[in-house]
Amino acid sequence: MHVVGGGSGGWSLRSDRILEARDEEPAASTGPGFGVYRALKSPRLIGECVSLLDRGGVAALVPASAADGYFDQVVRQVAHFAESRDTAGDTAAGGILALPTSGSTGSPKLVAISAEGIVRFMEWGKRYFGFDASTVSLSLSPWNFDVSLLDTWAVLAAGGTVVAADAARLQDTDYLRRLVFEHRPTFLQTVPSTLDALVKAIAEDDVQESVTGLVLTGGVAAQVTRGAAARRFPSAVFYNVYGATEVNDCSIQELSAREFAEADTLPLGEPITGCDIVLGLPEGGHVPVDHAGDAEGEVLVRTPWMALGYLMDGALHPLPAVEVEGHRTLYPMKDRVSCTAGRLTYLGRRDRTVKIRGQRIDLDEIEQAARRTGLAGMACAWIGEEGSDAELHLAYTTAEHAPRPASGLQVRMQLSRLLPSFAMPNRLHLFDRPFPLNGNGKPDLPMIKKQTEGK
Repeated sequence: MHVVGGGSGGWSLRSDRILEARDEEPAASTGPGFGVYRALKSPRLIGECVSLLDRGGVAALVPASAADGYFDQVVRQVAHFAESRDTAGDTAAGGILALPTSGSTGSPKLVAISAEGIVRFMEWGKRYFGFDASTVSLSLSPWNFDVSLLDTWAVLAAGGTVVAADAARLQDTDYLRRLVFEHRPTFLQTVPSTLDALVKAIAEDDVQESVTGLVLTGGVAAQVTRGAAARRFPSAVFYNVYGATEVNDCSIQELSAREFAEADTLPLGEPITGCDIVLGLPEGGHVPVDHAGDAEGEVLVRTPWMALGYLMDGALHPLPAVEVEGHRTLYPMKDRVSCTAGRLTYLGRRDRTVKIRGQRIDLDEIEQAARRTGLAGMACAWIGEEGSDAELHLAYTTAEHAPRPASGLQVRMQLSRLLPSFAMPNRLHLFDRPFPLNGNGKPDLPMIKKQTEGK
């Protein structure tokens, strides 16, 4: 089945070039001008979404595992919004793809991305990574996650092939190994959790020369995991990209296998062509990153494929915005970075800085320190209330190639070399299995906390 659209001017997604996907009707609720779909990896899902977007409709994707109550809430919201657009004669504004921001729990908050924005992003991806008919992308993330606009949509638009891995089987090493060896992908895009699963599925001596590009997005990967990836994919160019569902990718850093393996912290790189990135300085004021010199600040972004806003309560609400003199309104990322000669390095989330024991600590820094010990593969920190006291918790998985799980004492000893005493975790939780993941393929903090209760 070919999916070719005309209204948007940029659709030509060949759904017949999707492999391994389940060829079945996606679970959906549809009506005049809208469709809400569980993000089953099915060629028919891509076809229906593109067709609906091309007609100026609203296509919403929710995690395949979303609870029925969550799905029903999304249907009501999208149906109300589509009806109000139709009544206002606003369908000429073009199609909208709505993606959730936080898995399958809580009140639905959908990011509304215009069809025109998706086309612009796909065109950038095709040019930058050189996608063409020879590209074979192994899609590891759920299709309700914005990363699919690059590793699935852009690859299909370039005439390439997409191998659609079942997101529910990413911890099945035999399954992942078969996909890699049978299909010989040339392009991979991973979040840290899927990169960890991928290197565990491939033996050290099973070098995969077919992979020429590997993109890391959505977080910080442990150095030991990055080293394992560099050894398994020695012919690849590695990329670290930065963004959010609201703005998609906005900066990129290209690295050799050696740089990817050896860097203590991966730089976020430089702004993608056409993207505006401005620093909000601690002392006040704003400065574009290409004029910032050496500085630290909070990130404000505008991209050519920026979302229209949030679809909530049956209406479209604007994104948070900051007015910066000399620039258009910018989206506040709530991330702190350092800037050196126009290149960005991630420092942590503004909203993950907490106060405990009279001191301010950054939960991102705690997690990064755990990974730097070489004893932890994945790490997740949070503050919990224990009676009248607040306690700092750290959950971790065993690092790749570790001969045995690290004890709490071993982890504490290594952390003490990296963290001040006031930032040391009170409670450590070793997971003998990978972290549970949310609908976007990222560690699911509520589930992680639940699984540590009583331990």
